[in-house]
Amino acid sequence: MNSWISEVSKWLRRIAGARLILGGLAVLALVGAGLAFRPGAPQKATYTDLLRLAEAGQAARVEVHGDRVVVWQQAGQETAAIVGDEALRRELVSRFVAAGAPLEFQGVEAEGARSLAVVAPIALLGVFGLAALGMERRRRRSHFTEQKSAAGQAKVRFADVAGMDEVKQELTETVEFLQSPERFGRLGGRAPRGVLMTGEPGTGKTLLARAVATEAGVPFLSASGSSFQEVFVGIGASRVRSLFAQARKVAPCIVFIDEIDAVGRARGKQADSAAADHDQTLNQLLVEMDGFDHTTGIVVIASTNRADVLDPALLRPGRFDRQIVVPLPDLRGRAEILAVHARPIAIGDTVDLSCVARATPGFSGADLANLLNEAAILAAREGADQVEPAHIDRARDRVLMGLERKGVLIHEGERHATAVHEAGHVAVGLLAPNCDPVHKVSILPRGRALGVTQAMPERDRMMFRREDLEDRICMLMGGRAAEMAILGTMTAGAADDIQRAAGIARKMVGELGMSDLGPISIGGPESQPSQALVDRVDEAARALVEAQLARAVAIIESRRAEIDALVEALLARETLDAGEIVACFPREGAARLSAA
Repeated sequence: MNSWISEVSKWLRRIAGARLILGGLAVLALVGAGLAFRPGAPQKATYTDLLRLAEAGQAARVEVHGDRVVVWQQAGQETAAIVGDEALRRELVSRFVAAGAPLEFQGVEAEGARSLAVVAPIALLGVFGLAALGMERRRRRSHFTEQKSAAGQAKVRFADVAGMDEVKQELTETVEFLQSPERFGRLGGRAPRGVLMTGEPGTGKTLLARAVATEAGVPFLSASGSSFQEVFVGIGASRVRSLFAQARKVAPCIVFIDEIDAVGRARGKQADSAAADHDQTLNQLLVEMDGFDHTTGIVVIASTNRADVLDPALLRPGRFDRQIVVPLPDLRGRAEILAVHARPIAIGDTVDLSCVARATPGFSGADLANLLNEAAILAAREGADQVEPAHIDRARDRVLMGLERKGVLIHEGERHATAVHEAGHVAVGLLAPNCDPVHKVSILPRGRALGVTQAMPERDRMMFRREDLEDRICMLMGGRAAEMAILGTMTAGAADDIQRAAGIARKMVGELGMSDLGPISIGGPESQPSQALVDRVDEAARALVEAQLARAVAIIESRRAEIDALVEALLARETLDAGEIVACFPREGAARLSAA
C-alpha cells in the first residue's frame, strides 16, 4: 500500500510542474480551433450575386464592415463579398434599403475591438504560460546557487583562512587538479571525486569552501543538505539530479554540499514513506557521485560535524576519496586566526595577540572571532578609542563564564556560602598537582551561576592521563567539600559540579577502562551491555567520585586558614585575579597560578 501511494505521489509530482503550462496551451488550441473552424462561416459571393439578392428581396439583414458587405438571407444563410469601389458600395446599399432590408454599419474601430477581444485572451494565456514555465525552471534550481569566482563583492581566499595549513594544502591540491589535470594525469592519476571535511562546529569548514570557490577559478555550485528534503516524495532525488545535471553543463566545476549529514545519514530498515524518500535521495546521490565520467572535472566537497552518522557507501573511495579533519586550532593557529580577525578592529599597541592565544585553549575560529567582536563592543560602549587588554579579558570572561548580573541582590548568608564554595574550588585547584592553574575567582552572579572559578590551561592537551581526570573530578568536588567541612551543610550550588564530575567518572570507567573493571566500553552506539555490567559501571563511577570528594575534604581541612583569608577577600572585593589569590596562599607561591 505504501509503495503504491509512493508511486502515485511521484507521478503527480512529475506532472505538477507542467500541468499549468499544458492547460494553457490546451485552451489556446481550443480557442484557435474555434476561431478557425466555427460553424456557419459566410459564403463568398460576387457583387453581382449581392445585387440579385437585393432585387429578389431575400435579404433579412445587411451589415457593412468597411469595404466588406455581409448579407443574411431569409433562410439563415450568410453571404459576404468585398466591394472596394465606394460608388458601387453606395449603389448596393441603396438597393438593399429600397428592398426594405435592415442595414447596419460596423466601423473600423469596432472591427479592431472585436479582433482585440479575440487576441487579448490568447495573449494573456501565453503570458501566463511563459510565467509558469519560468517559475518551474526557477523551482527546479532554487535549492542550489551557482557562483563563479569572478563574481561577488567580498571574496575569501586561502590567505584569509588562518590556522589550518595542512587542510589548505589538501584543498589546494584539489583546486590544482581542476586547473591543470594534465599535471597529475600524466602518470595515470585522476582527480579525487569527493572531499569530505569533518570537524567541530566553528572550525571553518564553510569558510574553506568559500576560499576554494575563489581560488579554483571554475564555477562553484553550493547547496545545503536540508535543501534536498521536501514534503513531496521524490523531490529530493529530483533535486540531486538537477544539481549534477547543471554541474555537467558547466564542468569543470566544484559542487559544495553543506551539512551533508541531512541527506547522507545512514539508511535504515524503516518502512515508512519518510525513510523511503530519504533512502531514494541518498541512492540518487550515490549514483551521481559514482556515475559521472572521470573526465568531466566535477569535484564534490562536503562538510559535516556528524561524520559518524553518514552512510558507509558514501564514504568509500570513489565517492569521497579524501576525508579531511578540520581540527580546533592549536596555539600557533589561534594566534594566526586572531591576527586575521583583528585587521578591521582598532587594536591597541599594548595588546599581545600571542598572550590572548595562550589564554584561549579550546577556542574555535568562530569563538575567537566572537571574542574580538565582544571586546570591540565593550570598548565602543565605554567610549574608548582602541581595544585594550582589559576589554579582551572582560570579553573572555563573558564568553566563558557568562554576563555579570551586578544588579542582583543576594542575601549575605548566600554570599558567604558562595564564597566558601568557590574558595574550595580554588584550594583544590592549587594543591592537586595535575589541575590547570587558577586564573580568576568571582562571587558575582554570571548566567545561572552565583559564582565562578576560572582555570586556565598552561598548554593544549592532546590526551589526558588518569591522574589528570582524577584531579579534575577532585577540583569539581572542592566546592561541595568546602560546604561540608566549613559550613557543615550542603547547598544546591554544587549541582552542576556533581553532574560534570559524574560524567567524567562514568566515561573513565565505561569507555576509557580507567578502573578496576578493566578495559570495557559501554558507550559505543553498537554496544549492548548487560544490566549487571551497567550496574557495576555505575557503582565504580560513584565510588570514584566519592573517593575524590573525600580527598577534597582532606585538602580543605589542611588549608583552613588560607581558605578563610580567601573567603574574606572574596566578600570584600567579589572578584580576585591570580596575584590576589597568591596573597592568600603564600606557601604555594606563584608556581601553580596563571600569570595571564
